[in-house]
Amino acid sequence: MAKTTIIRNVRSIVDRRKILDALLRQLLQNKTISPEDLDRVMSITIEKVADTLQAQAISVFMVDKKTGRIRFQNVYYSPLLHGDDPIKKRVYERKAEELEKLSLAPGQGIVGQVIKTGEPAFVPDAHSDPRFYGQIDQDTGFVTRSVIAVPLKVGNEAVGAIQVLNKWVGGKAGQFTQEDVYLLQDIADYSAKVIQRARDPNTPFSEREMAQFVARHAKCPYIEPDPKKDVDVSLLERIGSETLKRYQILPLQMIGDKSVRVAISNPLDFQRIEDFEIVTGLKVAEKYVAAASDIRDAVLKFFPEASRADEAAERLRAEFDAARTQETAGEEVSVESEDENSAPIVALANRIVEEAYSQGASDIHIEPMEEKVMVRYRIDGLCREKLVLPKAAHRALVSRIKIMAELDIAERRLPQDGRIVFKKFNPKYDLDLRVSVAPMNHGEKVCMRILDKTKSALPLDKLGFSDYNLELYRKQIQAPYGMILHCGPTGSGKSMTLYAALNEINSPELNISTAEDPIEYTIKGINQMQVRKDIGLTFAAALRCFLRQDPDIILVGEIRDEETAEIAIEAALTGHLLFSTLHTNDAPTTIPRFTEMGIEPFMVATSLVCICSQRLLRRVCSCAVLDDPKPAEIKLLERAKDGRPIGKIKRLAGCDRCANSGMKGRTGIHEVLVNNDELREIINRGGNADEIRLAARRTGMRTLFEDCMEKVKLGITTMEEALGTARPDDTAV
Repeated sequence: MAKTTIIRNVRSIVDRRKILDALLRQLLQNKTISPEDLDRVMSITIEKVADTLQAQAISVFMVDKKTGRIRFQNVYYSPLLHGDDPIKKRVYERKAEELEKLSLAPGQGIVGQVIKTGEPAFVPDAHSDPRFYGQIDQDTGFVTRSVIAVPLKVGNEAVGAIQVLNKWVGGKAGQFTQEDVYLLQDIADYSAKVIQRARDPNTPFSEREMAQFVARHAKCPYIEPDPKKDVDVSLLERIGSETLKRYQILPLQMIGDKSVRVAISNPLDFQRIEDFEIVTGLKVAEKYVAAASDIRDAVLKFFPEASRADEAAERLRAEFDAARTQETAGEEVSVESEDENSAPIVALANRIVEEAYSQGASDIHIEPMEEKVMVRYRIDGLCREKLVLPKAAHRALVSRIKIMAELDIAERRLPQDGRIVFKKFNPKYDLDLRVSVAPMNHGEKVCMRILDKTKSALPLDKLGFSDYNLELYRKQIQAPYGMILHCGPTGSGKSMTLYAALNEINSPELNISTAEDPIEYTIKGINQMQVRKDIGLTFAAALRCFLRQDPDIILVGEIRDEETAEIAIEAALTGHLLFSTLHTNDAPTTIPRFTEMGIEPFMVATSLVCICSQRLLRRVCSCAVLDDPKPAEIKLLERAKDGRPIGKIKRLAGCDRCANSGMKGRTGIHEVLVNNDELREIINRGGNADEIRLAARRTGMRTLFEDCMEKVKLGITTMEEALGTARPDDTAV
């Protein structure tokens, strides 16, 4: 496809802002710029020139290093020439395609002289200028009247030029001005190095130069923040180092009570800005662009302990690397001297947790292999390798984690479970970790589940419920008594939804008690009990206790056996609202599970209020692009029940923020089964899951798959992710 076609079609493929955002992300990652990226740079530059200077035609020229000839890199004929006439438009597209195959000799024409001298040219009447090369007009039939040409310079070398032809104002020929020359020079100055870098990846490009380019394109002021005069220290201390390190946004000054002026490397990273606003409770009102290194340096200036921890961890790795080198040389070196209380081990253990938290991980896996130790983070549901440590570090690191979790460091043969209150080891992080240690063939494996206390207050409408399901679910949790069940696999967000529901209905007038294993988040105003099976404090025992504690609402972490199920249903039948969870695939299969545990069907039918089945679905990153759905995809999208028209859907791209996966963050998908007379009749006579599903769908239940399709239509996720999370239910309604 010709470059001109790419330029013409850019707007129809992706919104211009998203193209620019994707380009800036690519550049800010310091990655090689592909030919496609170069065409995007060209299209953005050309479009900006056309809109501003009202030129009929624009060309970008580049010098071919091998031949020295001047090539037409991109040619653009403005809609000022053809208007809405598709035939004329195609004629000019063909002219552009023909020109892109041509080249000029060094020094030929006005452009050749501009590149040769490195000086701009302003020619009000092209045909009276001896430098004008009229053969191009003869070849294309285009009539050149006035010209501005400016060099694209990298350092002192002109690597190309931008040329604009014929100003057209109000339907008639106009005249370029000296101000137009200055504007075109300005555009050329900040575009030249990016264009050159696309052609030569070795072109040096500092982070500050990149920030200046980003600032120009994003139309934001550029700043090199001076910590002494530009930054409000009290504001940074209020926000905290972990938030600043996580989002790499430097708050500068408050503007009013709830708004802030910030410095950021990419002001078009709207997802990061939105996350920052949610966490801090501040509105980003003014954005300045700064180099990423300047932002990092400013944060480290105010919070130097972060760099010290990094240095300690790096020193540990360096010492082990040195030890391996000496061992290779035949020397006896004992790295076991690094015990669990040594500074490098302490710093490394802390840093592993801090990095996992800052990257949004849900779990940390420390896995011993035969010759190394692998550290992996589970981010957005997928495990990602983050660190490889020498095997000699394994025992000390595991012992350090056991000390933090108050486990027995001498016991290495049996599994152990514990909890780390991380605030004891770094007061700036208000999080806990659920720790599980398991003996494996190459040593003890550690899995730590991160329990972020700041997330416990998330409202229901932030958990991914569709408008329909949210309204349905909110109505059910207001029931005075009965049983509300959540089902889904481990890690599907059941606990978070239950906490959100309890937060929503919590009030001083209600006595709410929970039995949990473990207590993942502490909720103000709610009585929470930790189940301890080792001393006989089971879910069933906790429920019996609660019934003597004058409860209004009870949450039992999980219904696992007949005894717990019987007491839970008894509580629901005697005037209490009971919440609990089960591990089932969907809402309809939850009901037969009770009969399998020996519960009479009529007790389930009488006590049940609703069942919410859920999964977690990965969200697309903000770098995703829009595309037309395929015919097969349209048929699947028609299964959504939201009534919205089917438009474009998201496809994966990839950027630094999402580690080039195209996915960032997760959201919930739900199906809410509400009990009614028809369902009670089916349950009472022992109906199977298919009968229950059909009846539930007839009375308004939307399946997990239908909810998935709604989220694909809304651009929250991709079709591939949706199909990998929930399978189509072809049962007729």
